[in-house]
Amino acid sequence: KTDRRDAQVLSEVSTRIDLPSVHVTTLMSRELKSMCGARELLLETRTSLINNVRGWLRTQLWRIRGGATVSFTTRVRGQASPTAPLPAHVERQLAVIDAVQVQIKEADRQLRTFADAHPICRRLMTVPGIGPVTAVRFVAAIDDPTRFHSAHRVESYLGLTPGEHSSSARERRTGITKAGPSALRRTLVQAAWSLLRSRPNEPMVLWATQIAARRSRFVAVVALARKLVGILFAMWRDGTAYQPARTAVVERPTPL
Repeated sequence: KTDRRDAQVLSEVSTRIDLPSVHVTTLMSRELKSMCGARELLLETRTSLINNVRGWLRTQLWRIRGGATVSFTTRVRGQASPTAPLPAHVERQLAVIDAVQVQIKEADRQLRTFADAHPICRRLMTVPGIGPVTAVRFVAAIDDPTRFHSAHRVESYLGLTPGEHSSSARERRTGITKAGPSALRRTLVQAAWSLLRSRPNEPMVLWATQIAARRSRFVAVVALARKLVGILFAMWRDGTAYQPARTAVVERPTPL
């Protein structure tokens, strides 16, 4: 401000109010976010191209056999024949899919190399369901664990806590707020789905199974993703290893 009186008033206000601070991310955090964002863009490009080719296949009433995404172009080309060849515009898309697939493998290799070399990521990956992508995204988003007072603050920062729409004496809880970095939240939910399917005897999965029985499977997955956040943050903050017995207390049925 160039006006002296306004500048004086602003100076007085700044000394009387506890103004919130804004965290300035580190260079490494920005670089990791850029790395993960570039990989996600490649995945979105591949998905868009595959969907477009699938749309063309439906117009031809062609039904290709099932398989992994990496073998999609091979399966499509195997459907063609000398009497029914692939059009040039479809072949161009398949060529681009092959090229994008090579770059996705390189992006995965880069993330894996960094995660294996980074001590924090290496420790976080000892948690079931947590791979290089989730570990790197978590480190990039949190950046400095000391800026959060508790795991609940981190869960709220990532938008995995219920919102509130209350008025007067009426209290009403809503769905999760979905605030904060959406890419990390999606990755954590995917990790929770993977954990729920592949590790049914894990203590925290048994805890989530009880929630699924009371509420629904989708609610349980979000709750499990929120618990993963608390576990990852505590391990990073305290420098401790993953301890399955401390992840959840399984409810026992009340004896009759």
